[in-house]
Amino acid sequence: MKNIVFENLEIFQDVNFGKFTTMKLDGRAKYFTVVKSVEDFSAAVHFFKKENIPFFILGGGSNTIVRSKFFPGIVIKNEILGFEQVFEDDKKIEFKVNSGVNWDEFVRFAVSKNLSGCEAMAMIPGTVGALPIQNVGAYGQEVVDILKGVEVFEIETEEIKTLSKEECQLSYRDSIFKRDKKDKYFVISINLELSKGRPEDPKYETLKHELKKKGIKEEDLTSKDVMEAVVEIRSRKLPDPEEIPSAGSFFKNVKITESIAEDFRKKYPGIPIFKVGNEYKIPTGWLIEQSGLKGREFFGMRVHPGSALVLTNISAKSYDELAQARKLIQDRVFEKFGLKIEQEPLEI
Repeated sequence: MKNIVFENLEIFQDVNFGKFTTMKLDGRAKYFTVVKSVEDFSAAVHFFKKENIPFFILGGGSNTIVRSKFFPGIVIKNEILGFEQVFEDDKKIEFKVNSGVNWDEFVRFAVSKNLSGCEAMAMIPGTVGALPIQNVGAYGQEVVDILKGVEVFEIETEEIKTLSKEECQLSYRDSIFKRDKKDKYFVISINLELSKGRPEDPKYETLKHELKKKGIKEEDLTSKDVMEAVVEIRSRKLPDPEEIPSAGSFFKNVKITESIAEDFRKKYPGIPIFKVGNEYKIPTGWLIEQSGLKGREFFGMRVHPGSALVLTNISAKSYDELAQARKLIQDRVFEKFGLKIEQEPLEI
C-alpha cells in the first residue's frame, strides 16, 4: 500500500509490527510510523485524533507482547535519541536522557565515567522511555532510586509537562503510567541522578557471590566491577533476544508479607526469599523451577533452561499459543505453592 505523509511524518500502512518486538509474535497494524522528535510525535497525535483511531507507543519492543492479530490503529515507534548533562556537584551528576535511547548503552556510558546508581541494571533490554513506566530494576537497583523527574507530552491537551518522581507514583514494576495515566502521557525524556565514585554494596547474594568469585574486595569495588559481574550472570542465564525470541523476564517476582515469608522458610528450607525495603519477595523463577517446568516446552514456547523466569518463543506464531503456555505455568505454580504469578510485559 502507498505510504502517507502527514505533517511531514511518513506513515506506513498494513505493517507487521510484531517483527519490531523481541518475542516475534505476528501482528499487523493498520498504520505504523517512526518518530524521531517531539514534533514528529505531535504530528502522529494529530493523525490518530483526525482518524479517530487507537494508538500504541513502541520502544525497543522487549517488554511488549503482540496480542492483536490486527491492530486497527497506529503503532508509533519511538526513536527520539540523545542525552545531556544538566547538573553536577562534587557528589552527583544529573542527566536528561531522551526516551528512545537504548538503556544498556546509557548504563555503559555512565559506568565508563565511573558513575554509580545504574550499574546493576546493565543488559536490561529496551529504551529509556520504559524506565519510569515499569520502574525497571535488577539486582537490588531500581529506577525509582535515581529518577529525578519525567518530561511528558500530554495526549489530550498536547502540552509538555514535567512530573516529579513522587507524581509518577513508582512501585514494584508499576507507576501512574500503567494506572491512572495509562495512554494519557508520552514519555519524552527522564532526568537521572547518578553518584560519583564507589557504588553501594550489592544487595543480592548472586551478585555478591559473582564478585567474590572474581576476587574483588569490597573496599576496592567499582561500578565497572558490578556491571561486569551482572553482564556475566545475565549472559549465562538469559538468552540473546537477537537469537532466541523472548521478552526478557516474563513474570514479576512475587511480593509476600513477613508472616508468609516465615511460613515458607519453615515449609521450604533454602527458599531464596529476599527483603527490599519493607517488602519480601520470592523469585518467581525459583517457584517455576520447583514446579518442574524449567526447560520444558509446550504450545511452541519454552521455559528457558538458564532462567525459569524467561519464556522463549520456539515456534509459536500467535498470542493464543503464548496464552496457553502462560496459563499452564501459572496454574502449576498456584497448585504447588498457592501463589499467583503475574506477567510483566505489556500487551497490544
